[in-house]
Amino acid sequence: MQTQLEILGFDRVGFVHEVSETVAQYGHIEGATFEADGVRSVGKLRLQLENEERLNRLIVRLKTIVGLVKVTLTIT
Repeated sequence: MQTQLEILGFDRVGFVHEVSETVAQYGHIEGATFEADGVRSVGKLRLQLENEERLNRLIVRLKTIVGLVKVTLTIT
């Protein structure tokens, strides 16, 4: 299933790396963009997942990342 996530979080060293590593554990990243301004970080990730269960586990795991404020999901 193809999915797009929008990530909003506080900009800090390692934030994008931690988000990307976590997503890669659950699915295949097809594209990603992040922008940061020193205070906040906004990212969009396009990914391919095996099923909805993996997606649900990914969302739960992402919410444990320090500084992550919001995850918005779009299933295409």
